[in-house]
Amino acid sequence: MSCISFTETQTPGLWLPRSINIIFKWISQKVQQTAAQDLPMNPNVQAFSDFVNADEKLSNLAEQMFTEVPVGYHDGTDPIGNPQIRDFATFITVLNRIIVTGPEFFDVNDSDAMGMIGFPINAVLNWPMGTKSGLTFWYLPEVNRKFQPILQDYESFLASPASKAVLKAPNGWLGRRAQALLANSAIVDGPERGFTDIYDCPNPNDPLYLGFQSWDQFFTRKFKPDIRPVVEPTNTSILNNSCESAPLQYKQDIKASDVFMLKDQPYSLENMFNFDQFYVEKFTGGSIYQAFLSALSYHRWSSPVNGKVVDIVNVPGTYYSQSPSQGFPNPDPCATLDSQPYLSSVATRGIMYIQVEGPIGLMAIVYIGMAEVSSCEFTVAKGQTISKGDELGMFHFGGSSYCMVFRPGVRLLFNEPPGTPQEDGTWNWSTKDNLALNSALASVESPVVDTKQI
Repeated sequence: MSCISFTETQTPGLWLPRSINIIFKWISQKVQQTAAQDLPMNPNVQAFSDFVNADEKLSNLAEQMFTEVPVGYHDGTDPIGNPQIRDFATFITVLNRIIVTGPEFFDVNDSDAMGMIGFPINAVLNWPMGTKSGLTFWYLPEVNRKFQPILQDYESFLASPASKAVLKAPNGWLGRRAQALLANSAIVDGPERGFTDIYDCPNPNDPLYLGFQSWDQFFTRKFKPDIRPVVEPTNTSILNNSCESAPLQYKQDIKASDVFMLKDQPYSLENMFNFDQFYVEKFTGGSIYQAFLSALSYHRWSSPVNGKVVDIVNVPGTYYSQSPSQGFPNPDPCATLDSQPYLSSVATRGIMYIQVEGPIGLMAIVYIGMAEVSSCEFTVAKGQTISKGDELGMFHFGGSSYCMVFRPGVRLLFNEPPGTPQEDGTWNWSTKDNLALNSALASVESPVVDTKQI
């Protein structure tokens, strides 16, 4: 399959379209569709609305997070006159529609003008979550607990046959243009290949759905066996990439507790590990490598090491909270993209502790759900022996982030790419350029080999 060039509005690697006018247009369409069709109210959406409106503080925050968005971001209409969401009641009705429609790849009425809205709820809240009231509202535990059943209903829909309507060729995720974009994003090096050459499709001869029975089955599709070979499978001094992802940063001398809401978003092990002091003490003074998965990335995880699973912990958290430093007056245009270190302390996440052979010793991997991506599924169990390249689990329903956490004394010497990070621990790296799953990320140095078994 030949590759297709995409415009700047269709941003491979990011969650939302680069052009905010495209988000405006998409939201306007959702508002119009909602007004034109009176859908039955989902019970959990109604319960969330009732819960918020029954509490004066929550009700005020819910209204103000929309009205506090400054003029120029949206002020009742977008720049070309389309209606936008300016109150909580409208948000509720649009939310009620989103969770039974699924994320479209292109607008069916204007495919060239529309970008990809891979995270529809996040798109609606893109600016409101960055206001003072939005930051407060989406950080509250009671709000997230009440919102969770809505996302669970959405996940159930995306795992059902009804969701595959957004896959249908030629305008859906399995249309020619979409397949080309997805294939291009998976080509790290080597010759160009088509979508069905790269991914294991249930029925490559199915012209509409390639045999996929739901959005989630499509989203968690597997690579074909030869696409991501395991590099250095027996070398315990080489750390591989656990996810198909873009490097974000490598930070050392991590504190047990830190103020993660600060502008530079320092890691806080107590918050990341959900206040499990046993593991906090093991990793205090150690280091963290973090990377980002886009909406177009491969969403299954592989083991980066050889070892034994010591423990697996699922931590509930926030869904639409972002770092206060990324709110107004200079909001993250792709919220919550620039809040990834912060999210390691507050978002829904799955944590795996591994006793690794060789110099790494005990390590942790934290798989972080972002926005709609609230489901982290592990496919291995505590006590299981794992090898490099073994599947560990997957994200459902969207892009995300992950951290690998190392004990004090373990030092990573990064391969090319990504090479040595800058002085601040970050890379000058595009979020649309992934490091390949199972490729060698870094050589590992440790002055003391960890021989203690947990």
